[in-house]
Amino acid sequence: MQSSTRRLLYVALSATGILAITLGILLGSGMLRASTRVGATAPVKRIATAQNLASGGMPASTSSPLKMPPGSSQPDAAAPGAPGGMPASGNSGVTPMRPQWGEAVKMNNGNLTLKCLNSNVAPRCYSPQQIRQAYGVTPLLQAGITGKGRIITLIEAFQDPTIASELALFDQTFGLNNPQLNILTPFGKTPFDPKDAAQTAFAGETALDVEWAHAMAPDATIDVVEGNVKDETNPGQLTALLQATNFAVQSNLGSVISQSFGVSEQCLSSTFIQQAHQIYEQARAQKQTVFASAGDNGAAAIQCNTATGMAASIVQGIEYPASDPLVTSVGGTSLQAAADGTYQSEVTWNTSQQNAGATGGGYSVVFARPPFQQHVVLGNARGIADIAFNANPLTGVPVVTSSLKPGQTLLIPIGGTSLGVPAIAGITALFDQAAGNTRLGFINSALYRIQQHPDIYAATFHDITQGNNSFFFQVAKGQNIMSAEIAGFNAQPGWDPPTGLGTFIADAMARVLPEYIHANDGSTL
Repeated sequence: MQSSTRRLLYVALSATGILAITLGILLGSGMLRASTRVGATAPVKRIATAQNLASGGMPASTSSPLKMPPGSSQPDAAAPGAPGGMPASGNSGVTPMRPQWGEAVKMNNGNLTLKCLNSNVAPRCYSPQQIRQAYGVTPLLQAGITGKGRIITLIEAFQDPTIASELALFDQTFGLNNPQLNILTPFGKTPFDPKDAAQTAFAGETALDVEWAHAMAPDATIDVVEGNVKDETNPGQLTALLQATNFAVQSNLGSVISQSFGVSEQCLSSTFIQQAHQIYEQARAQKQTVFASAGDNGAAAIQCNTATGMAASIVQGIEYPASDPLVTSVGGTSLQAAADGTYQSEVTWNTSQQNAGATGGGYSVVFARPPFQQHVVLGNARGIADIAFNANPLTGVPVVTSSLKPGQTLLIPIGGTSLGVPAIAGITALFDQAAGNTRLGFINSALYRIQQHPDIYAATFHDITQGNNSFFFQVAKGQNIMSAEIAGFNAQPGWDPPTGLGTFIADAMARVLPEYIHANDGSTL
């Protein structure tokens, strides 16, 4: 990838940076518009000759068209030469987590002070023990439900060459036992370049994913499936990530799959989404639970020009694969807990005015409202998020990483919805074990059934009712500061786009969830 493109894609290692740069371009050209595209004009046409994404068995077409919201539309073709029907532009926003550099400390023989761990005001952060207590995981661990015998599969774009030592140091720091960690490279490895901002950012993502899936399910096996990125653009990265997901599904690796990445629906072709959807159909059929992050840019998304594949405007939108109805989408909150981790409260994560992101969430322009949302979500479109987890980087979690900033082993607070995905995957591995070492598989239908029973819902979810995910931008233009906002959605009782149904009360959910799962859930999606 050319250096100019790399600077465009990875400024500040955050999707906020990508959108801020794009905003500056669009403000200068008069193209910014806060469109509310919750529905459009014509159904997606299925492409008969879809390019095969992956040599590892990626399907070239689907057996039936996607279920589209009435009147929705989606580009059928990408720019020439784009892999797998992806747009050629790198502006689609495949980005990892949100580190808080100002709070990081260098690790020195285990003697360190991370101020946020001992703070009760932002910026603060929570240890594994505090997060477990806040979300009801501690009683499960005390009862011997530790993930033993379960496999959690994490999908990563690049390698993290120091992940084994990072995990060992994380465990040493927080008093955890080392798990079985398997690194799988079915497509070969992208040689690690410590000067490549994309690779170091995703190395930090891998550390976050591994350490926090493990923190929730300490005895589960962790399988990391690495992609081999041939083209360091966002389309190239997403292609490699979906190849890795396809490998995990074709190989039937583990009962839960974590995907901490996403791209604006409005920058993907129908071909690509159909190919990916078929992967999730197989995952559902073999009872693999699949999670994806709702994104860190609030209600904002990039809309690409269908002819050029380049960013055309910033609109109200959501990310894929979180929008796929066969995937459980994880939004974000700001958690307040006591010093011992006792849960106190949560609100919608929105620190966009502090340039620290906000939870994704909204309505699809690709997928119709699935049957499991029929009595919950208004309108005709698939709504996300489904559930939520702590995501505010100012109430984040510590991560040990030696590759995020090569040459330095750091303990650094990290947030973003990409925290919730591996953590929820770990908690779901506990649910599988608690259910009798079985696979619960596709859980969306069951979660929404629970919401229809107020007493059960109140016992199994923290319902988030405050905040919104409107996304605020400030961009310097000469001597002036330009600002704009993409209108978002408010939290409210029950389901809402920013936080879904809420956050898990895990010990209660482990008892209840199996009772609400039906054998054919998701079979018609």
